[in-house]
Order: sequence, then C-alpha cells, then structure tokens
Amino acid sequence: MISYEKNLIRSNNSLKEALKKLEETIFKCLIVVDKKNKLLGTITDGDIRRAILKGAKFDSLLRNYYFKNSVYFKNKIGPKISNLIKKNISLNSSDLIPIVDSRKRVINVVLQEEILKTKKFKYKNKIDSVPVVIIAGGKGSRLMPHTSIIPKPLIPINDKSMIEHVIERFKNYGSKNFFVTVNYKKELLRAFFSKALKKFNIKIINEKVPLGTAGSLELLKRNLKSSFFVINCDSIISCNYVSLYQFHKKNNFALTVVVSKKNSTIPYGLCEINAKGNLININEKPKIDFLANTGLYVLDPKVLKLIPKKKSFDMNNLIEKLLKRKNKLGVFPINEDDWNDLGNWSDLNKFIT
Repeated sequence: MISYEKNLIRSNNSLKEALKKLEETIFKCLIVVDKKNKLLGTITDGDIRRAILKGAKFDSLLRNYYFKNSVYFKNKIGPKISNLIKKNISLNSSDLIPIVDSRKRVINVVLQEEILKTKKFKYKNKIDSVPVVIIAGGKGSRLMPHTSIIPKPLIPINDKSMIEHVIERFKNYGSKNFFVTVNYKKELLRAFFSKALKKFNIKIINEKVPLGTAGSLELLKRNLKSSFFVINCDSIISCNYVSLYQFHKKNNFALTVVVSKKNSTIPYGLCEINAKGNLININEKPKIDFLANTGLYVLDPKVLKLIPKKKSFDMNNLIEKLLKRKNKLGVFPINEDDWNDLGNWSDLNKFIT
C-alpha cells in the first residue's frame, strides 16, 4: 500500500488547484471525494488538460470534469480483487485504484502495477536521460540597451543568471544532459559556462550565423536520437516536466508545444459592420481568451530532417512544415501564473524579488 492522502481532492476545488496538487504527487491521478471522504470519482492530469483545451477555465470547478464511473474496490486487497483488476484494467486509465469501505469512503488505494506485477515501479524521474536544448543565441532586442552590454541569458535575476533559472527547473526533475545554442556575444557565454556552471553537464553549440529559434537544432541531429526538450532561454516555466514528457510520448506527437491560457482586453471599441458597410454594433473594450506559446517544446528527432542547414529557421516555420505534412502535434496547456516571459521588461520586473 502507498500513502494516498495527497491524492484526495474535493469536487468544489478548481482545475488550477487540481493541477497544483498533481505537480506535488508522484502518481498523476486524483481521487475526488466529498467532505466525508466518500468516493465520487477520479481525475487525471490528461483529463484536466483536455478540459482546458475544450474551453474550461482554470478556475472552473472540478465537479464538472471528473470521471464519475471510475473503477474501485471494496474493503481490502486479496486474490479476488487482483483478478478483478486484471479483468477491468481497460476501464481505468489512472495509476491509482481507490479502495472503499461499506459506505464507499476511501480507506486506501492500490497501484495497478502493484497488483498486475507487469513491471517494477521505479520511484524516480523518467526524464533524467532526456536531452534539454536551450536556445540562447538571440540578441535580446526587447531588453535593449542592457543586452548591448551583457547577453540576455546572463542577465542577473535574484542572484542567478537567467539561464540558471531555466536549467535548475529541469534539474529539479532529474535532467542531466543540456545543450546550449549560442551566437550573440558567444565569447561571454562560453566564459561563463566554463567557470560558473561546471556543476551542470552542458555542451555549447556554436551558431556561426544566427539560426533562429529552431535552425540550430539541425546542428544537433547526431546528438538527438530520442525525444527531447527545447526551451527559450528567457522562458521560466514551472510545469511538471515529467508529465509533459509523458504526455508527448503517450500520444505519439511529432511535436508538443506548451501553451499558457491568457486573456487580454482590447483598449478600443470594436466596430462591427454589415455587408453594406453600415455600422451595426460597437463592442467596447472586449476581452479575449487565447493560448500563448510559452517557448517550451518536446520534439521527436524525426522532425530534425525538416530543418534546413545553415539557414535562419524559427519554430513556427517548423510547425508550419509539420502541419502541411499532416504530422500529429500536441498542445500542453499550463496556468498563466506558471509562465514568466523574461524577454520583456514587464515580466522581468515582476519576477525580480
């Protein structure tokens, strides 16, 4: 048996609260209960993200989205329950199966793997060998004039360079293998990495000419033989990198882009006209919801063959090529509070404490 209390959640919690809870637990499934601990259902990381992509808000209540017909077992684990799990495995996609008493109150949980014994469960991160490519060759135009003196990745933020914040978030999830692409002020970057970041396993990739946000990946095609992360050096993201990687692999995506759900108010009255050009309505300062690209991706190595050699090529160009070829692309939404775009002064100032 395992400790399951952290995986319990009430139906009146929000999707945002559920995602936060999932990030703090090993098993990516929450058991939804009422105030008396009575089982109501289950919800997984994937369930929440699918709901968000279909239009759910991060502050939407969980009660509208959890799976109400989840598999559960009564009283205690025994041979009969083991057989039942094997028969009903296809009905339950979550890691945890609740065990309830006669009043359907959750009294314990069991891992599917624990019963099926199909493979040994390992309490360690599954991305420790996954390469991380950090794009750090740009000029940082939005942060001028500071970046005319110091390259953007080295801008100090709370006693650490910007790029250290990016690296340490991956290190927290077990990542060990880093590549950093450089071009602008590359001598300063090389000097910094050789001294300050010896503790990290970093390989510097030199762009002889600026190659954009995806062009430098072509230089790494011999190093990247399995799915890998790509992130801009100014994107500070607090999502669960293990869940992101598993989401990408499970769905067999060629590329997965991490997006943040944002809302913005247009500071003007928008005029609507009919076919004759007559004004029919003014929508004063409308609010719009949209999904913003955070600059974090997971890529399958097969996409590297689409990147031209020694030419500037951005990630949006790669995505356009993949879409034209009918490749399967994924979207992994995160809460806007979990993303800081430090490439602009507004977010940079908010991040500094």
